[in-house]
Amino acid sequence: MAEEVRDADVTVPWSMILTTLANGALGFAMVVAVVFVTPNVDDVLASPTGQLGYPYMQIFYQSTGSKGMATVLTAILILSAVFGIISGLGSSIPIYAVVIASMTAAFIGIINIGSTAAFSVVISLSVSSLYLSYIITEAFLLYRRCTGGIRSRNPRHSTSNDELLSPETLTWGPFHVPGALGITVNIFAVCFGIVIFVFSFFPTATPVEPTTMNYSVLMLGAVIIFATLYYVIWARKQYVGPIVETTPHSVKQTVIALDSK
Repeated sequence: MAEEVRDADVTVPWSMILTTLANGALGFAMVVAVVFVTPNVDDVLASPTGQLGYPYMQIFYQSTGSKGMATVLTAILILSAVFGIISGLGSSIPIYAVVIASMTAAFIGIINIGSTAAFSVVISLSVSSLYLSYIITEAFLLYRRCTGGIRSRNPRHSTSNDELLSPETLTWGPFHVPGALGITVNIFAVCFGIVIFVFSFFPTATPVEPTTMNYSVLMLGAVIIFATLYYVIWARKQYVGPIVETTPHSVKQTVIALDSK
């Protein structure tokens, strides 16, 4: 969505920060309220829905005393989240795509009814793949930070058209954490990602048996091996790099202006 946002290099980072702060504050208040009205936390966690990872269903049941009402409240909670996303995105957003994506996520959740182990594999595979992508980008950014591979936003550094459009030229955007603080944040992010990545492959229970084994490490390894062979054998000969859209006149005027300084 960043491609459709004005001043994305500033707006998107600030929206992420403000969203994290707002959700964290509201989430903490919600947790306090839920724990305050929960009659017995141990009973909720030991309930069938609590063991499946959905303790709020048992809280609804204990509060209302009716399975039907608890089901209705659960459905309202899910539908309000889906329609809240749709209405928040606006009428120009493809609603069918959002609905299909939501239904797909719901159907994946149904896997838990048939096999908890299979559902755990799907979740751990998603988490490990997501954090692996984070670790790769964060590690490269950390490397560039430590080696000085990213220059500051000083227009006098660009003096030629070739340098201006060179893929090896990296310049800090208007929003970044500079200096030692940025390196510290990068190091923490990489270490945190590695810990989550490793523990995402652990089985959910001991002793480990063939039916409870977490096979996500095997699936992720197979995907990585296939992708590597695919790139080495065929894809690297077809990939020509990203398409850079620019106006020659504006680039020429920018270079002339920078040279004049």
